[in-house]
Amino acid sequence: MQHQPSEFRSRLTEMLDSHGLCADLAAEIEDHLTPVTYEKGAVIFLRGSQTDLLFWLLKGFVKLYLPHDDGSRILVDLARPGDFLAFVNHEDSGGRRQILEAQALTKCSVGLFTREHLMQLLNKLDHQTAIRLLEQLNGAWSMMFERYITFIGSSFRVRLEMVLNRLGSRVGIEDKRGILLMPELGHEDLAEMIGSSRPMVSKLIGDMTREGLLTRGEKRHFILRSKPRPLTAASDGPQPSVRATSVRANGFPKPAAGARASLIAIPPCENPEGPFPRP
Repeated sequence: MQHQPSEFRSRLTEMLDSHGLCADLAAEIEDHLTPVTYEKGAVIFLRGSQTDLLFWLLKGFVKLYLPHDDGSRILVDLARPGDFLAFVNHEDSGGRRQILEAQALTKCSVGLFTREHLMQLLNKLDHQTAIRLLEQLNGAWSMMFERYITFIGSSFRVRLEMVLNRLGSRVGIEDKRGILLMPELGHEDLAEMIGSSRPMVSKLIGDMTREGLLTRGEKRHFILRSKPRPLTAASDGPQPSVRATSVRANGFPKPAAGARASLIAIPPCENPEGPFPRP
């Protein structure tokens, strides 16, 4: 019986292949990972932690937060198996440190990998492969930058649609009712993701539910009910029709005739990363 590769190995191999790296590298990384289990709600690492260890998510879902000095925080991303968690850090007099913090959304397994061993693997790359890798990483960061700038300039309604759209592409599964978002997310989680209050998210979700774009399934999982169609970078940003229907910068858009049907574009599942892949 042929052994099926893990979800982590499959996604890691796909990511490495997209950067022109050989599949053998995925096997070597997985063989040197030290798996650690975290219970739901457990903190995996905090902002300011040293970066001697790298974290790869093997199973489950993890929230990545950007904490602020006033005690508030922004939910930056929701990681799935195969994602590299500690991809944002900075260096000061005390060494290289984490900028984000990670918390287990579900019970999860994380593979620990030393930075020293990663450097050994990268040193084996030939010059052409290393240059191509740097170019692709720069492209990925550039697209992330574009996405976040677009996000900041959008209304809360459009921000929520962008977040749900991306969740659908990364952690959604096709269902006869639409796209079922696998993680169990509450209004507070979505509020942290779009930088709004919980009542604002509740209002927006109510509007989208009445419009037939969103509903709840078993265990209160969100279901995106728009008709699936391919998503492009342009369609994930603010559309002219969306801008035209927005009453105020962060108010509630008043839909024009025929404009609402295209606001949520659920990409097909064969494009798991969406138009803005993580580096």
